[in-house]
Amino acid sequence: MLKTLRRKFVLVSMALVALILTVVLLAGIFFTQMQFVQDYQAAIGLELSWDMRRQRRESFWTNLPPPGQRPQPAKITFTALQDGNGDWKLVTPWMQMEQDTFLSLCERAQAADSPDGFWPDLGIAYARREGRIAFANLQNEYAQLKNSRWAWILVYVGALGLFFLLALLLTNRALRPAQAAWIQQQRFISDASHELKTPLTVILANLDILENEQGGNQWLSAAKMEGLVMKKLIENLLFLARTDEMREPAEYELVNLSDLANEMSLAFEAPAYEKGLTLDPGIAPDLLIRGNADLLRQLLSILLDNAVKYTPKGGKIQVILKKDADKLSLCVQNSGVYIPQEHLSHIFDRFYRIDQARSNREGGHGLGLSIAAEIARQHGGTLKVTSHQEEGTSFILYRTQS
Repeated sequence: MLKTLRRKFVLVSMALVALILTVVLLAGIFFTQMQFVQDYQAAIGLELSWDMRRQRRESFWTNLPPPGQRPQPAKITFTALQDGNGDWKLVTPWMQMEQDTFLSLCERAQAADSPDGFWPDLGIAYARREGRIAFANLQNEYAQLKNSRWAWILVYVGALGLFFLLALLLTNRALRPAQAAWIQQQRFISDASHELKTPLTVILANLDILENEQGGNQWLSAAKMEGLVMKKLIENLLFLARTDEMREPAEYELVNLSDLANEMSLAFEAPAYEKGLTLDPGIAPDLLIRGNADLLRQLLSILLDNAVKYTPKGGKIQVILKKDADKLSLCVQNSGVYIPQEHLSHIFDRFYRIDQARSNREGGHGLGLSIAAEIARQHGGTLKVTSHQEEGTSFILYRTQS
């Protein structure tokens, strides 16, 4: 239970941290990209605005300012103007460029669908107007932008790793009191069960002797029945306590589950018949699994006992064992019984009973299905429950065959 609680705590905390860090990462990359776009648009805009002022002069081509007198922007920008013959000319005095490269840029800008944009493969931005094209060489800036993206990603991954380690550390520290309390609780249950088992056995033996000597009566019968109920409760608590403490591991061997299911079905035919129920086994032959026969027998006994106990008179109980591919499924289904959906998620919880009005002798202490689920888990399987008003209730054990 503590491992599950620790795992859930870490997963929830990491999910929240990952969500926050992802938002920060995307926001950082977005604003960095927007800043890059705004910077080159401002540089292009400055280049175009200067050309627009110069274009108002009629003698533009003969009155270009001498080199060095034109203000140079912070970005490396240059302008191409189209003369009367339709030829493109580079009019930026400080810019040196091969004619073929220059004409290739002008043709690409003319062919582009958008009048302005950025070419990532070249690291050059452009803006096209009538008779002129402004360019901005942003290779260094674009390289810095890509490096900043990788920096954001590395920070993101590093922060996730750091928070994961912190979550593990804080979770271990936070759960120490709960772990200590859990261990003490399980130890108390185990020790108390051991201490109660011996005197209870003596009491039951004395009741048997008293019944043999003086004959049976209702008080002796009631005392003996309650003693047997208490004995069963103690045995169940001992089983769960050993499981929680991971003590006394079961010995596994190759078990013929088909023979075991047939054996238990036969054992419950008499109780089912007395209650007016039909027990219909549908068991595939010679299905083998590796497990503990006693524990599997106990699991089947719990499921069949519940089916006989809660199925109304005239109902039907089915025991189905089959194999699909490499997966075995063992189903105990009883008709006429419907478990409301709000109870299904708690059906395997310890001490949980659907009908709280029943006495412990009639409905048990709510430990049987918990034990059955634990036995299934120890055998590498999963015990699930489904319930429908028309079909009844089914407890199904799924396990991969080995």
